[in-house]
Amino acid sequence: MPKYHVEKSIRIDAPVASVQALTSDFSEWPKWSPWLCMEPDAKIDLIGAPGQKGHGYSWEGNLTGQGEMETVSHEDSLHRMNLSFIKPFKSEATVTIDVQQLSAQQTGVTWTMDSAMPFFLFFMTDTIKTMIGMDYERGLKMLREYAETGQVNSKTEIQHVVDTPEIHYVGVTADTSIAQIGESMQQTMPAVYRVAKENDLELTDIPAGAIYNKMDIKRQVCRYTAMIPVRQPVEPDDGIAGGTIPAGRSIKVVHTGSYHHLGNAWAAAMSYQRYNKLKPLKSQPPFEVYLNDPQTTEEQDLLTEIYIPLKT
Repeated sequence: MPKYHVEKSIRIDAPVASVQALTSDFSEWPKWSPWLCMEPDAKIDLIGAPGQKGHGYSWEGNLTGQGEMETVSHEDSLHRMNLSFIKPFKSEATVTIDVQQLSAQQTGVTWTMDSAMPFFLFFMTDTIKTMIGMDYERGLKMLREYAETGQVNSKTEIQHVVDTPEIHYVGVTADTSIAQIGESMQQTMPAVYRVAKENDLELTDIPAGAIYNKMDIKRQVCRYTAMIPVRQPVEPDDGIAGGTIPAGRSIKVVHTGSYHHLGNAWAAAMSYQRYNKLKPLKSQPPFEVYLNDPQTTEEQDLLTEIYIPLKT
């Protein structure tokens, strides 16, 4: 069976004891787990005492599937666990979380997984490894925020499949790493507003957003278009992107909170698509719109709508 190893790390500005309490007690995991956060209604059953062998939990949900996690040992800094997936397919994994004191007020956390893909899915090994790595990164960011502030500014609401209107837009396209999308948009979003003003384009009531033209998960890079909806169709020109998002049906997910956690909403949207066996419209990339202004809105109140256009 094709084996794989995933390992991700993060630094947290909090004492080691407080971080360890969040990683060793499975009752705390729903606050920062990259899977449980996308399906708060998933059934969770806890067993055993935190920090002790046998402590664990089982879960069952539509998007999260079904499985069990159990503590094998918890010695010094290292929490070792067995992970059993039941659905969507059966597999076993060894998981560790190593929590190391870096200073009185800083902690290092390293999260690993060692597993193997079923033989009939050998061709998906690299993709699964990359996706789990992205999940780990989402989870570690939420763990850091939870340890440092006592809360996580991320709430995901799936609004199922909705009708979406035709949207004409003007935009600016850029290539960037997935990790640096936020920094890239700080350049492209003001640029697209300048383009709209310079060309006397009339804006609509639909908020600005981004279209994800191409996403290379393995290489962790993407091409996107920062866009502003306008009244009339725009012909693409040098340095200017323009086009029309056709009216149709789309999966809609609403995210409340920091843009740093938008990956939670995208993970939920894609899991919803897979679970319901919905076919995306290949001619129209997925997109998102920003309902309020990050310059005047508190981070926990930021609203983002995510859409995955579907075949009808």
